[in-house]
Amino acid sequence: MDERPLFAGDETPVRVCVIDLGTNSFHAVIVDVHPGGAFEWVDRLKEMVHLGEGRSLEGGRLTEAAMTRAFEALERIQLLARGWEAWEFVACATSALREAENGGAFIERVRRELGLVVRPISGAREAELIYRGVRHAVDLRGAPALVVDIGGGSVECVVGDGETAHFAESLKLGAARMTARFGKSDPLSEEDGAAMRAHYREALGGVRAACREQGGRRLVGSSGTMESLAAVCARRQGRGGESIFQQAYPAEAFAEGAAWVARASRAEREACDQIEPRRVEQIPAGAVLVSVLLEMIPEIEEVLVSPYALREGMVVDFINESRERIRRLAPLGGVRERSVVELGMRFGWEEAHARHVAASALQLFDAVRPLFPTNGRDALAADRELLEYAALLHDVGYHVSHRRHERHAQYLIEHSDLHGFTGREVTLLALTARYHRGDAPSEEKDASFAALSEADRARVRRLAALLRVAEALDRSHLQNVENLRATLTDDTLALALESNGDSRLEGWAVEQNRALFEEVFGREIVLEC
Repeated sequence: MDERPLFAGDETPVRVCVIDLGTNSFHAVIVDVHPGGAFEWVDRLKEMVHLGEGRSLEGGRLTEAAMTRAFEALERIQLLARGWEAWEFVACATSALREAENGGAFIERVRRELGLVVRPISGAREAELIYRGVRHAVDLRGAPALVVDIGGGSVECVVGDGETAHFAESLKLGAARMTARFGKSDPLSEEDGAAMRAHYREALGGVRAACREQGGRRLVGSSGTMESLAAVCARRQGRGGESIFQQAYPAEAFAEGAAWVARASRAEREACDQIEPRRVEQIPAGAVLVSVLLEMIPEIEEVLVSPYALREGMVVDFINESRERIRRLAPLGGVRERSVVELGMRFGWEEAHARHVAASALQLFDAVRPLFPTNGRDALAADRELLEYAALLHDVGYHVSHRRHERHAQYLIEHSDLHGFTGREVTLLALTARYHRGDAPSEEKDASFAALSEADRARVRRLAALLRVAEALDRSHLQNVENLRATLTDDTLALALESNGDSRLEGWAVEQNRALFEEVFGREIVLEC
């Protein structure tokens, strides 16, 4: 289950450098861990080290050249982290270092000369951390999903939902390993491709059984290989302009894209903008792996890509392990709520005001629910949720400037990493926050609003109308309105305010911000103070 720790008595973020020492590359991220357990990126660095170069990935020794590259990469990472005044390092070594005969000697040298403690982790532990990272970015509630992370030396497979990993396995099927074993031809020959596929089928039997047993319907991929395959799929579907992390790809379409990559020549892969140059050599092995998985588990209906994986799982694990310095924050509802709260914290939200406005907005929504289109309970629930999140984030624009802060809020919401939301939902959320004050939504004045469908424009107008009144009910930012009773009649919406202070400012603000509500819902607001 998701854990949301809170650093006790310390309002200053903790700056941590997290390092993933992989087979092909070392990834470092520097993060600020905020009170409440939220974290945000400060900087990141990726170093290509090719630890597996020049040796068998079934064991053997790291070459001197590979160790020199790796050591120098860690020196640069450490310099960057020290420049950012990171006070703690968390470093984990995966497949190449845990399997190499001299991996331990290299880790000891790093400890001795750099003072950096590197922890080799087992394949099972790696899978667990990847699952934690993915769960932090992708909404896994509901039916279990198959999480697949394709590394250079190993592939981690987890079958889990929003609370539990039901199955986890680390397999020696990494892209570098499989390329070295089967991928000598260019393009991949029929013979090599068949041998690779047969090897995958034999190794993935346990994954197939676990996914079918748990009723998995989604494949969630992490790692650069999956990101490149998703970008290829998006381009082939004419969706190349959208974020790959906010799309759900039909399994059949994703398999077709992977099949193209698997049979493409090196020259064709190099000419494909969606494939990073450093992945050109090894990506066919990853593409064949995904194709085989989708063939073996036909129940999988869609493929998603997670921006989070091992490194983010390490961050979450660091937070959860620091129990002696933390206390619990009231449980949050899941990926979406956590992402919204993290964004609010990142931009210094006034939490008491934001939560008061959100509570009032939901009361108003419930009162006027009969006036919403009858599109079903799910549609109403979705609108209610978007309204709550827009209310929580409506003032984050103050982080940029008080003047036109509603427009700054729109920009920050649109350009931040809100996990668990589709691109369309992010747009609706941002526009609702944008129109909590100022001009009413207008197709003539706002191109982003005009670009919405007619139905979505109506949604934004309804939600923004409610948010304006809710914001007015805490105009003083003092939470003077202690209790709100909203009563809908054929002609009016009566608002009875019970106050713990002087709420005249709130009454005045409601009068000033009632116009859009009355236009949209056809009811006059009547105050009963």
